[in-house]
Amino acid sequence: MIKLFRKRKSAPETMNLWLNRVRYLVIWLLIGGVAWLYGERMLYVALAVFTVLPFITLIIAFIGLRTLKINYSLPHTVPKKEYCEITVSITNAIRIPFGRILCVFYSDDFAVSIQDTLVTDVGSLKPIDRTVEFNISYRGEYTMGIESLQTMDLTGLFRLNRKFNMDAKVIALPGIADMSNYPIANNLLTQAQSRHDIRDEDYATISDIRPYLPTDSIKRVHWKLTAKRNEWLVKNFQSNALHQITLIIDSKRIGREYTEQIVMEDRMIEVSLGLARHCLRRGMPVDYMAGEGHKTISRTPADFDAVYNTASVINFEESPALSPGAILAQCLNDAAGYVNAIILTARLDAPLYERIANAQNNGHNIAVMYFSPRSPRRETENIFRLLEEGGSHAYRIPFEEYGTEVA
Repeated sequence: MIKLFRKRKSAPETMNLWLNRVRYLVIWLLIGGVAWLYGERMLYVALAVFTVLPFITLIIAFIGLRTLKINYSLPHTVPKKEYCEITVSITNAIRIPFGRILCVFYSDDFAVSIQDTLVTDVGSLKPIDRTVEFNISYRGEYTMGIESLQTMDLTGLFRLNRKFNMDAKVIALPGIADMSNYPIANNLLTQAQSRHDIRDEDYATISDIRPYLPTDSIKRVHWKLTAKRNEWLVKNFQSNALHQITLIIDSKRIGREYTEQIVMEDRMIEVSLGLARHCLRRGMPVDYMAGEGHKTISRTPADFDAVYNTASVINFEESPALSPGAILAQCLNDAAGYVNAIILTARLDAPLYERIANAQNNGHNIAVMYFSPRSPRRETENIFRLLEEGGSHAYRIPFEEYGTEVA
């Protein structure tokens, strides 16, 4: 849920407005008193002008504000934490004199940093363009735009406000966490390369030469080396199943306060991208999966852009179609051999634990990256402890580490 803030009139602005009214009233009383004492015609004319003038300037300001044409543009996608610009174009389409106006913006109060207001002078029949910088601290889709235009009449006695509520959607692209020194990827790489599984091999690529075993097929014998070394040697072919890594992202909305939820979801996506990039650079193909409809298969580092695009549009939902346990079960059913998977989640429950334990017992390698909130629940902590005691690769990322550097 995107939270919006509305610009409220500040205390100094309200104070200045009332001070102007008090000053004007004092001057009006002085002119009226002098006119009553001396009875001069010009003084009565001045009193009449001073009485009517605020209403005339109010009408002029009202017409001018209603006839203003305003447009703004901003990029549809922006890199997270980089400064971008909103361009505001304001045109006074008539020749009525017009003064200074205040353009009030609104956006997400927590994630978006933007100048609250833009003050500018508006001429006659000439468009003016102004830019306002903003940056977004966390990935996701945000609504931002212009809430209203405000101005004061020439006497400074009245404040006029014209509502706009001009909305635009902006997508903040995620960062990529540096996972090159994190142990989880190295452990999975070691586990993957240590398995011997011949059910899914690439016979065009020889990964190793080893001594002959009685169970080896005669077709695997490396005849040239056997003759050269005078010993029986066989070929080990590269297995497509050995290096495959499946990243499973829990896309269920984290049931925490908004300011905590958005940080945790942002960090989960960044870490998943960092793992995907690191694995691809190490020659490990990656299946990137998050809920229903978000699956990307990458084989080389050049395919990382497809993973990044998928991660950029993931929405965390209250009730996603597929849970991490369901996605894992689907992967196990579809796999011809062993599965290497990393589950990234902020929730650990009994069904997920049972699914992971069963997969581990059947020889699969399942790792869990647990993104813990500020105040973890006891049930979740107990399940995490069971994963550790059961020999699973279970990693905790505390909330305090969410601000680590990204690339």
